[in-house]
Amino acid sequence: MGNLNYRLDMLKKPTWKFVNASQFAKDNLLYIQEAGHFCSGKKYYTKRTKLDSYLILITLSGLGILDYCGERYSLVPGSAAFIDCRQMQYYYTAPETAKWEVIWVHLNGVGIKPYYERFIEKNNNSNLAIIPQENTATEIIDNIIRISEDYSKDRDNEIIADNLLNSLLKELITKSGTYNISVPNLIKEVAYYLRHNYREEINLDYLAKEFNISKFHLQRSFKQAFGTSPAKYLTNVRLNHAKRLLRGTTLSVNEISEQIGMEPNYFIQLFKSSEKETPKQYRNNWAGNTNI
Repeated sequence: MGNLNYRLDMLKKPTWKFVNASQFAKDNLLYIQEAGHFCSGKKYYTKRTKLDSYLILITLSGLGILDYCGERYSLVPGSAAFIDCRQMQYYYTAPETAKWEVIWVHLNGVGIKPYYERFIEKNNNSNLAIIPQENTATEIIDNIIRISEDYSKDRDNEIIADNLLNSLLKELITKSGTYNISVPNLIKEVAYYLRHNYREEINLDYLAKEFNISKFHLQRSFKQAFGTSPAKYLTNVRLNHAKRLLRGTTLSVNEISEQIGMEPNYFIQLFKSSEKETPKQYRNNWAGNTNI
């Protein structure tokens, strides 16, 4: 299981299937480890690392948050996240929605890594893609859940599972990589500006003036494109940079807060509210001083 900490908070009865793959499947095929369908409440979270598995999460409704490899992703409906679970991951129901419905599968096996790398490449080094409505990924995971119920009854189910997993991976890769095309160029420019000027004092009024756009249109268009407001996007950028500095440097918390354009006390308060731990605790966890 790796290092695991989680809390279940289900709004509906969950579907959660476990599979014990044979050695033949592990040596020769893609194979299922777990699969399920959760409709989670506001207290749900999973925090984990060092699990020999890959995970695909497709959000059906509500909103989830994924913190992974120094990035924060908004798991909006229609999004597919694909992660390597050997790395630290933390995903949970977004507090502002108090609901996150997700269908998912843990998988592993021969040939999985090239699929994973291709997904990342297709989505501009991101672990998240927005897939168009005309896709079969959710239907494929439904079939994966069904076959998981009697996986061990027929050895041929391992071959069927391998085919389903290959189909799922191909569907996600061929249907992803198109999301950024639909984002208006002006909104892309705003996001680029936030990512590269996060040290500066920036608010909605400033952005509206800088890009000659009404505050209402900017707020609405940005949230449609990225699933969050410009202000929260900027906060996530700042926190992501803070995480990198906490993990990769010996800079003090005060120095890091200055680097990301935040007042130290506010940075500590915001970081603790977001991560459920202080910057110092986060640094110690990543250094391996505290088990998660």
